[in-house]
This record gives sequence, structure tokens and C-alpha cells, in this order.
Amino acid sequence: MSAKLALLNILSCDAAKGVRKLVPKPTDSVLVTGMGVIGLLTVFYLRHFYHVDRIVVFDPDPVRSSLALSLGAHASYSDSDETFAHALECSARQDAFALLQEKLVPHGQLCILSDGNHETLSLTPAFYEKELRLVGSSDGWDYLEHAAWFFKTAPHVPHLEQLFEKTVSARDLVKCFDRLLTDAPPLKVLVLYPSVD
Repeated sequence: MSAKLALLNILSCDAAKGVRKLVPKPTDSVLVTGMGVIGLLTVFYLRHFYHVDRIVVFDPDPVRSSLALSLGAHASYSDSDETFAHALECSARQDAFALLQEKLVPHGQLCILSDGNHETLSLTPAFYEKELRLVGSSDGWDYLEHAAWFFKTAPHVPHLEQLFEKTVSARDLVKCFDRLLTDAPPLKVLVLYPSVD
């Protein structure tokens, strides 16, 4: 098991808990907003645990949307009349949250996985008109049981390691933080520490 996959085990369990609250069927359509690490791991879990075929992602960054496609998403969102049985909010953005409410079918399910650090998420008239179901999720569901599944599945999904867009040695960590103040932040940074004998 690579160090990168071992580190993703906990975060993937956090994403999995939200998906498990929706219990999607393979034939359901799912819309996921925000292709940060949690959004990408949500796509991974939808595809590789629930075997959902129709996963559509919404993110303004084409690189992140492309990575989502390599992890199992079917398509990037395009403004259409398509509706979805389930939706997962991973962006912490009100416009994305409103889009999910608009695109869900009546009585559809919406799970908030984002941590709310960016914007306040508000219900729109569509939430009430469609009588949508809203659930929140944080932390994981059963880290030990999830790890057993993850460590069997993840090594066969090579693009998963691409979530680590940057690797730095521990001695360069201060420089890395300095660069993060001005450069676009990577999805994840892998820090390599010298081995201790």
C-alpha cells in the first residue's frame, strides 16, 4: 500500500459516510458539486462501492472535473433539463447548493458534506416545493470496516493518488506554505519526512 493511499483512507471514510446516508442504487443519477478532495472521494465511493453509473460533477475548474471523470464520474455538468435522484454538496458555495436543490427530483435527497467554511448555505423555494430530504454528514462511519474495503479497492484505482498534486520534503515545508499564499493551492500536499532508524 502506498503512503498516498494510506493517507486517503480516513478522508475517504468521511466522504463515504455521507454517501451511505443516501444509499444510492446503481441505476440512480447523482449530482456532486465541488471537486476538492472530499468531492473527488465522494465520486470514487459512489462508483466503486455503490457502482452508480450516472455520476455528474459540477466544478468550475476543468482540471478537477477531469480528475473526477478519471475516478468514475460520467460527465461534467452542463445546463440541461436533467434531474437527479441524489445530490452531494462538497463545495461550501451557495450557488452550488441552490443548483442541487433545483436539479433534484421531487422527494430527492441532498447530503451536505462540505464544512461550511466559505459561505452560508440557504434553502431555496425548490427545497419546499419538491419536499426534498436534507442530511448533513461529518467524520467517518466505521473507520476499521471502511479500511478493509478501501485497502482492497484503492490500489486498483490508479488516478486516486493524483489527489496529491504536490510532494515536498519536511525541510521545505515553510517554503511550501509561503508559496501557498500566492499560488493556486493543490488538492493535497504529501510531506516526506526522513526515516528514523
